[in-house]
Amino acid sequence: MEWCTSSENLITHMVLPPDPLIVDLGCGSSTLSIDLLLSLGGVDSGLVILIDFNPTSTPTFSDSRVSYLNADLLKPIELPECDNLCLIDKSTMDYILTLGPEAVTSYLTNNVLGRDAVYYCVSYHDEAFLGCILSNLFESVEMVEVEREDGADAAAHKEKDVADDDNEAYDVNGNFAPNSKYVKKCYLYKCCGSGRGLWKNEEIEERIKQHLDEFYMEKNTMISEERVEELRRLFEGGRLKLEDVWKRVFDEGLKSVYGLEDFTGEVEEWKGEKVDGLRVEEVVEFLKVMQ
Repeated sequence: MEWCTSSENLITHMVLPPDPLIVDLGCGSSTLSIDLLLSLGGVDSGLVILIDFNPTSTPTFSDSRVSYLNADLLKPIELPECDNLCLIDKSTMDYILTLGPEAVTSYLTNNVLGRDAVYYCVSYHDEAFLGCILSNLFESVEMVEVEREDGADAAAHKEKDVADDDNEAYDVNGNFAPNSKYVKKCYLYKCCGSGRGLWKNEEIEERIKQHLDEFYMEKNTMISEERVEELRRLFEGGRLKLEDVWKRVFDEGLKSVYGLEDFTGEVEEWKGEKVDGLRVEEVVEFLKVMQ
């Protein structure tokens, strides 16, 4: 079977050392590390270790150079000795940032800083925020913006340059599935030389919290006037089951960290009773409370 890649735009900007050990920190369903391995050519170049807390979600690839490890990234992970270590972080940092500054500290000190490695971090956070933090931890940090259009995943943190078109922007199940007019922008950081001390002060922790609030709530608001009108069209004046509400209201980026069980629990806590569905007016009120 031919392996299909959706990582070309990222790989173009990534330079690997010869015969590298590629360690994917929290790979999830991403194929980036395997795509990097294939980009080396040949059958004897490089090794890949895919690390995830839930290995059932990792991509399956039949190659003796690829191995899998079930581990908690907030705890120290022992890696093989290697002169050409390359750490890959595709949105893992973004997720850990939502857990709070202490989790970020544990992740970095246990599994990134102190290793003689190149650390590539793919993030939705720009240079003014994440770039500033990484610059205080590494001797060298380079950043490039990358635009990616790779199927339904492009819904995460989308930038919209045209009016929504129901026939194009949503699939038959009501999930947001952007067409070519929707672009997802991310940032690729290349970090080397982790010799600096790690920040642990209240100022930087408060900055992280403030930035995340702005990033998830203000820049990607769910209750703008346009969004409310869009929801009315989707609901068509009726009532939807909670699962359908969750699928239609939240983009793929938010759904990856805010599951259906989380949503259901918060809705029922808000309503004070068990519910199996919501009207559009109730959804709008819930989103206001949530925001």
